Amino acid sequence: MLLAPLISHLNPQAMPTVFGLSGYSGAGTVTSTSLEGDLISLPKVTPESLRGGVKPYSLTDHIHEREAGFHLSSLLSSPSSTTSGVKVAFVPSVGTWFSGIISTASVPLNGRFTARQVGELFEKRYEGERMVRVLKSVPGLGDVEGRHGWVCGGFQVHSGGERVVVVGGLDNLLKGAATQCLQVSSLFCMASVILNRRCLLEFEFVVRI
Repeated sequence: MLLAPLISHLNPQAMPTVFGLSGYSGAGTVTSTSLEGDLISLPKVTPESLRGGVKPYSLTDHIHEREAGFHLSSLLSSPSSTTSGVKVAFVPSVGTWFSGIISTASVPLNGRFTARQVGELFEKRYEGERMVRVLKSVPGLGDVEGRHGWVCGGFQVHSGGERVVVVGGLDNLLKGAATQCLQVSSLFCMASVILNRRCLLEFEFVVRI
């Protein structure tokens, strides 16, 4: 979502880089055993181990790189024009808070843009999306932690005009997990209702004949 509005304006000779800083829950969990012998889930990275700082991890070939590249490539107007598709560098780190991710994308462009023009691309792309907020200011943890939607903003363009920096964020346990699950379920149910209605109409048509 952080790169989709810019898909037609990416510099094919340079790779966008996304630095993601999340709460320690974003690093995942490991299975352990409690004192009572029950299986429990524990965070891979604990706040105590961070000692008030941040910890980078999975610095190359993170699965999100392939996921983002796949989905962004599907948005290209003419995918056949490039054999490699869109490639993205993703550099994740975790901090001492529990949930919430702030991602900063540095994106080389194929032409000169102003910050206003970039902001307008995002507003147009996500117009009408109830769970997306486009801000002029730089999103912070308070804009995403404990919230169900996705937020972006802070559009700034390098003095050369050919590199933009955009910030986006979400709560990885809500919009990144539970809320996302509900959205997908809703879409599935809606599709099922439409399909069932179509089948019913076709059945009634056949019966009339």
